[in-house]
Amino acid sequence: MKGHVQVSIVGVVAVGLTVCGPVGAFAAGPTALTDRELDGVTAGAATVIGSSDAAAQGALAITATSGNSIVVPEAPPNPDNPGLHNTGGLTDATALAVGANVTDLGAPPPSASTAVTTVGAASGNQIITSSVNQTVTGVGGVQFQAGWTFVYGAWTGL
Repeated sequence: MKGHVQVSIVGVVAVGLTVCGPVGAFAAGPTALTDRELDGVTAGAATVIGSSDAAAQGALAITATSGNSIVVPEAPPNPDNPGLHNTGGLTDATALAVGANVTDLGAPPPSASTAVTTVGAASGNQIITSSVNQTVTGVGGVQFQAGWTFVYGAWTGL
């Protein structure tokens, strides 16, 4: 289908969260925080989001998507500042689409498309982020896409 765009709810939400960020909290007025509370506010956490979509058209149309995420909420604390915790997370997403006409030669042209996005962020003064996204298009109307993102944040030298 020419000019056809497929939008998934998961993709829209993932982009919205990434662009808009978290919603802030509103207090009735200024509040003094203890050192431990302040460390918890500034220490933050890791966030990872994965989204996958697949679309196929033809006499034989097959789609499959998957995704997994894991976040380590609080790794061992910084020995010099127990309120600061190291954080980490990993997300992966895959999409497969097969669009073929097999023996139906009079059918419209088949198509297959995939969309995979993975993003992440961690807090700390030393942050490692690694992302990979790869698409493979094969014969017979096959398209496969996979992506993953790893994030790690640590507080060092404090």
